Amino acid sequence: MKIFSNGASFAAGRYPQIIADHYNAELTNIASVGYSNRSIWRTTIEYQPKEYDLAILQFTSPSRTEYHDEKKWIDVSAALAYKDTGQRRITPERKEIWKYWYENMYSDEYGDCEQNFAIEGLRDYFALNETKCIIVTTDKFTRSKKFDFNIFDLNFPLDNTRHPTEEGHKIISDAIIKYYETFISWV
Repeated sequence: MKIFSNGASFAAGRYPQIIADHYNAELTNIASVGYSNRSIWRTTIEYQPKEYDLAILQFTSPSRTEYHDEKKWIDVSAALAYKDTGQRRITPERKEIWKYWYENMYSDEYGDCEQNFAIEGLRDYFALNETKCIIVTTDKFTRSKKFDFNIFDLNFPLDNTRHPTEEGHKIISDAIIKYYETFISWV
């Protein structure tokens, strides 16, 4: 069995590996901390995963986005536009642009639309490549009904960075395994 995984920080953690270990499967996990739904969509299409038995995609807050600064892709979120994280991902000038974006242009409707483009685009991509695809979210406030389930509907412990503990990753992986086994029993 071959499993493909992409997502933001939760998927960059342990739960995809726990699922792969459960099935004695080969795992390709390209998830990265800070990814936006746009990043997840773009990097999945760039990677061109084919011949996988299962794809697990963990989406995040629809307000996150990214831009290309002529050298590399830069992840952006409302938090980065307002806080000084010390990471210097965004120049002070661009930080002002992003503050303007979030205050005057961004809306929940825009974020929902972007999120749905990414979900539907990746579902279609994996369907065309005959891969079963499970889409989950870690945004407890999502309004989309296109997810298979919302991880925040599970009761799992978080660490001081608001990410799952080892036990939390086990709870998440158990829920995805249960969903997958129910899903494949229908097919």
